[in-house]
Amino acid sequence: MSLTVKITAPIFQKLSYLKEEYSFNELGLAVSGGSDSLAMLYICNDWALKNEVKLHCITVDHKLRSESAKEARLVANHCSGLGINHEIVEWKHEGNIGGNLSDLARSARYELIDKWRKELSFVLVGHTQNDQIETFFMNLKRGSGIEGMKGMPLSFKRPEGYYILRPLIHSSRESLQQFLQEKNINWVSDPSNLNEDFERISQRKAWELLKSRGFSESRIELSVAHMRRAHDAFKQMLPIHFRQIGKQELTDLLWDYNAFIALPEEFKLRLISSAVMWNGNLIYRPRFKAVLDVLKNIVEKKTTVLSGAIFYHHAGKIRITTEFKALKNNTVNCTVGSVWRNIWEVKREIKNGYIAPIGINGNDQLSKRQRSSMPYRSRIIQPGIFLKEKLLLAPTLEVENSGYLSFCGIKFNDFLESH
Repeated sequence: MSLTVKITAPIFQKLSYLKEEYSFNELGLAVSGGSDSLAMLYICNDWALKNEVKLHCITVDHKLRSESAKEARLVANHCSGLGINHEIVEWKHEGNIGGNLSDLARSARYELIDKWRKELSFVLVGHTQNDQIETFFMNLKRGSGIEGMKGMPLSFKRPEGYYILRPLIHSSRESLQQFLQEKNINWVSDPSNLNEDFERISQRKAWELLKSRGFSESRIELSVAHMRRAHDAFKQMLPIHFRQIGKQELTDLLWDYNAFIALPEEFKLRLISSAVMWNGNLIYRPRFKAVLDVLKNIVEKKTTVLSGAIFYHHAGKIRITTEFKALKNNTVNCTVGSVWRNIWEVKREIKNGYIAPIGINGNDQLSKRQRSSMPYRSRIIQPGIFLKEKLLLAPTLEVENSGYLSFCGIKFNDFLESH
């Protein structure tokens, strides 16, 4: 078996598995010009030609180095030679970027990919075995639990609705560079990959030391696999526990206090974390310490807030709703097809009307029957249909007008099963 076949065969196998799993005939590829993504481009092109899959390529120019535009054009040249559609998109920023640069650049990259992909539902990225190991140790350093130690999956669905696929996740960077050398293909070397001020680069250096002490890639991947099995078991059980202790009422969650307290702590923490993500449509889980603080307050029957989700006690239940101040400026016109909060779709138009949270002023305009339908904190964040300052309708609080709005969000139980 030739070196090229030895390197490409496992990747071909993963691509064929993904095609069988998802039945795609078009793929997007995110290619920077570095060795990982450039090898992915050429290997995927060879596979795609044999499997009648059309490829489209994007290069994100982050504008963080003077050479970035030239490097993006080099990728364009590679794609042109292969007959692959290619587009360069730029990250627009002023240059003075605060915060965690790596995190900000990653978020910007995925946002730009989402805008670029149009009808594409599957985008390949060049994450390798090396990236998996670096991520494992970065999360270990942070004290992560199973969620952080389970590693990056072969595929996952982003909140925007498209899938990220990682066909190189079990391939080493060294083998991919060998592939490119065999083909006489030059790749871009990013000097920031030598800068140990970046956490990932620091972990890369530490891994070299650990390997000299007997650590191996295969053993780390084995640990990641153990963690993923444990994660999958928790994921399977969590919706079952939710259905046992509570329910969803409109956009609120209701958990029986005693039943919740009786759960093992890991499930309590996971339910809290998932509730916060679901409530705020968040991509990332809240910090573990913050979730622990919420649990402590729940046990003590204290009202607590995390990332816009408010947990409070009412009639023997833990009630989770959205904090009013997170929504008070959220409005849309009351026209058919408009969507409020990404969860309520307008089904009947009211001329010059608009949807907004009922709020304090709207609450004062509700009837006694409407006010009795749910507690105050949950009531004031319900959608109201207003004409100027006048509350015309409260569709979720009155059966006779419920046809004006339709729930179009994801139900919490479905969220648990998919995250």
